[in-house]
Amino acid sequence: MKDLLQWKQEVEKYNSALKTVLDEKSNHKNLYYGFEVVDGKLIEHPDILFIGINPGRGNEDYGRKIFETSRISYLDVYNEDYREDYKNGYHLAEKTIRFFHKAGWDDHRIKEVFLERAVKTNFFHLATLNRTDLEKVLKDVNRSKEYFSKSAEFSIQLINILKPKVIILEGKTVFDFIVEECYEEKVWNDKDFGYFFDEPNQSHILGYNRNISNENREYFVKKLKEVLEEDRVSLIS
Repeated sequence: MKDLLQWKQEVEKYNSALKTVLDEKSNHKNLYYGFEVVDGKLIEHPDILFIGINPGRGNEDYGRKIFETSRISYLDVYNEDYREDYKNGYHLAEKTIRFFHKAGWDDHRIKEVFLERAVKTNFFHLATLNRTDLEKVLKDVNRSKEYFSKSAEFSIQLINILKPKVIILEGKTVFDFIVEECYEEKVWNDKDFGYFFDEPNQSHILGYNRNISNENREYFVKKLKEVLEEDRVSLIS
């Protein structure tokens, strides 16, 4: 099995090669903003691994080449200048924090775990405004299938290396990509979320629809709380 250093080297090598292709051949250079692999620090054996679909446009800085940052950006919600930095709000971060509040965590616990024992990444590392732009960029250079295959490979490798206690897949699309395509398990339910237990890694995998209703959100939060308590994630060491 690969270790984190090998994984990092392979990811950076692939992203660099894809960047070269895009810079030389893309007709949509205004639609992609570079690469961001980890939002925050990459730590071994985290309590929580968040996986989204791909990084957003951020501050619209082109040519981003980020492997990891100093801390997960979800914690920006607690900054005094949060509203100045995020004029339209940071909806995914706010939604995530609300989930954990409803699961019984206070702000102190959220900040401590998110800072020291959580990892945030994305299935795709190429930053765009939305998935439509991502698909347009990749299709233009004939890399759609290859990029999906490599992204799936890198995602599963990371899960196997980190062995997180809990994996939260942020959206049905990324849940389908990882659980249905990679694990070959169909476990999405009629409450607009899915759950699967990765036995070899002892990881609980939860995913939710980004447009989940208030009613179904309660079912998701109930399952999240159950998983957090079962694996003692909510206990501060």
